Amino acid sequence: MISTRSWRWLLLAAALSAAGCVHGYGACLFMTPVKHSLTGSVHFRSYPTPDGIDHVPVLTLDRTAYLYSPGQSFMCQPADELQLIGIAEFPQNVVENSHVSVQGKLFGASSSHDHTRFLMNVITLLPDNTAHRPTEE
Repeated sequence: MISTRSWRWLLLAAALSAAGCVHGYGACLFMTPVKHSLTGSVHFRSYPTPDGIDHVPVLTLDRTAYLYSPGQSFMCQPADELQLIGIAEFPQNVVENSHVSVQGKLFGASSSHDHTRFLMNVITLLPDNTAHRPTEE
């Protein structure tokens, strides 16, 4: 028989092991300086600003990512889109709605030129050569 005290430690251990996880999706992604690789479609969007218009690339993720940003919340926050920064020139074969794989560091929006809640400072951006087609029902 397991004592009450042992059960408490067992439950505490189970709770701590599940901390930082979103059931059904896995672990939360940490912000800078941790690198992550994500896939999705690139869209080029225009946003009005006091200085004119910002033309920014946005990665629409294939699957919702859950990000741990203690500056915003102590719980994981969902993200479907990430503004891509730090890339001066896109490869020629990356056009609107191209499916890509991006590696970079995540961080939260902090200025008027940040148009999504989370951004990715891009290290590499590569076209995803696998045919990406959503499942049809």
